[in-house]
Amino acid sequence: MSRRKVETTSVRRTWSSPEDFEACTRRRGIDNRARGVRLARTVMHQDERGMTHRENRQALSDQVHALKEFVLQPADLVDGRLYVFGDPARLEVNGQRVKPIRRLPSTGWSVVRVPAQALRRGVNQFVFSGGGEMLVEESMCPNHSALSTDGGATWNFRAMGPQGMNDGEFLARLRLERYPVTADVTSPPIDLAALAAEDGICPRFESATVDLTCQADAPKGCHVCLEARTSPDGQRWSAWADAAKIGRQRQLPRFLQWCAVLGSEDGRTTPMLREVSLEAEVRSAASVPVVRVVAADEPADVLSSYRFAYQGPTDRLTRLREQYGLDDVVAGCATEMERFVALRDWCRHTAPKGWDSGRTDWCPPFDALVILETNQDPRALCMCTHYTTLMVETAAALGHVGRHVILDHHCVAELWCNDLRKWVLMDTGNSEDPERNCHFEHEGVPLNALEIRRLWQQDRTREIQVVYPRRRPVTGDTLKPQEQCSFEGYRRFGAAQRNNFLDTPFPGELTHGWGDYFCDVYLWWEDEAVPRASPEYGLTSDRPGDYYWSVNETHVTLLATDRPGVVAVELRTHTPNFEAFEARTGDGDWRDADACFEWTASGDESAIEACSRNSFGIRGPVTRLVLSGAG
Repeated sequence: MSRRKVETTSVRRTWSSPEDFEACTRRRGIDNRARGVRLARTVMHQDERGMTHRENRQALSDQVHALKEFVLQPADLVDGRLYVFGDPARLEVNGQRVKPIRRLPSTGWSVVRVPAQALRRGVNQFVFSGGGEMLVEESMCPNHSALSTDGGATWNFRAMGPQGMNDGEFLARLRLERYPVTADVTSPPIDLAALAAEDGICPRFESATVDLTCQADAPKGCHVCLEARTSPDGQRWSAWADAAKIGRQRQLPRFLQWCAVLGSEDGRTTPMLREVSLEAEVRSAASVPVVRVVAADEPADVLSSYRFAYQGPTDRLTRLREQYGLDDVVAGCATEMERFVALRDWCRHTAPKGWDSGRTDWCPPFDALVILETNQDPRALCMCTHYTTLMVETAAALGHVGRHVILDHHCVAELWCNDLRKWVLMDTGNSEDPERNCHFEHEGVPLNALEIRRLWQQDRTREIQVVYPRRRPVTGDTLKPQEQCSFEGYRRFGAAQRNNFLDTPFPGELTHGWGDYFCDVYLWWEDEAVPRASPEYGLTSDRPGDYYWSVNETHVTLLATDRPGVVAVELRTHTPNFEAFEARTGDGDWRDADACFEWTASGDESAIEACSRNSFGIRGPVTRLVLSGAG
């Protein structure tokens, strides 16, 4: 019996530029703005997420004091800022008065600078008094908050807030000017077979050996550890292990991922990761040259560093679609953008009289079924957050992916558009005039929040077209704040990390937008790793991919076989509520396809196309490859 011939291909891949590392996901505390990856000089101490109600307040006075404790290590004894939701009149840190306490611009938060000399190792006591109030989050642990009603003589850790009904934590967060103990940056999954591909066709992968190394500067007290894990299919992964240990294995599977862990023992210095290098010997079975790829789409493969919880096809979502005739709302629309505009206009006109709390003086949760039952009279409040909720959830009922985006005192929606292969912003409730619901375009392309923000920062709002459903478009520089929300609101924005509000109100709080934002469940955009626009929140990022990841794209990988004219086709996708792949060759009909199948190519040029389909019947963007038979 003859032995199968095995070929070995040497491949190399490096990550060294900001663009290379920007494709990697990261844990909070990473800075990629310098000549390499380093730790960001900021650490937040926080015991709560602000999942409470705007009326869950604790009033302060000369006799009623609030206590917040922070347990600090030696590395934490640096300058910092304390952020408090509320307006306490007086603050003492370990018995030392610190001031001034000032309100942050246009928010319900206050800030006070805390000097390093006021802090100590171990338990630090922050005592608020003298008037004002603070919010309380109900939580049994970690028991770092207490209330005194006798001027600080005695403390009760179990009774605070209205009538002492809370055993919880005061909303107080301490941001320190130091490097974190550890943070990491992680590569996307690496297909070793694809690295060894020729003419766009991957070899018949058998195994590989790798040498994974990094170049880094590590001052005293700092370290960079390179780890890796492997997978046979990109789905089932091994445990993380030291990269050198992975390199000693001689029969690695097809997929690999690395993670660089940066650490600082004292918080005063940071390591610098300059390069990660992968050298691999890929062993594959000899293949018969069959085809070559002469043209191919390259769908975006952007990963977010954060989880997102997608709304599923539940009974409540079906009720929303059927009870309110949403299919009729978008009937006749030729493109997704036309569907979005029609749906946005319908959502806005469900409550022409907005910003009126109605007969109940009540703020509904982010639940479209509740909002649509209360916004007509109105019986309850309906404002920009609720119009956005209607936009996001009715879009979900029709099979589209959307999410809330919080601006400075405004709320909008962003939806993934398959036709444009990007996220686009829909401003449903930007004015008391329902005819001013709109979206924004630049050179004919709809914009997202980050794109709008950057044009505003560059004083280029005159280049923005404001597009209404029935009005003539206007340029952004002509907007009047008294008529609709202006671009000043884009000084900051935060994106919701879920859209499944029809399933559960948590994590979150029930009155977002009715007052100021205190719940730490949004990912706030920052222009740099150390937050400046929204430092009171623990979730911040300066990586665009964390906000604008790829949705519904289909990636097509072609692998050689041992049969002339036959290639193996692999499909993969990140499609929420995925139902099936569809594929076709040439001008043939679309048919459901397995994630892996074989295709016999013709001798002439031919094309293969593939896309995903979700459980609502919505197709994702089409990926097209043109192949030519081997001569």
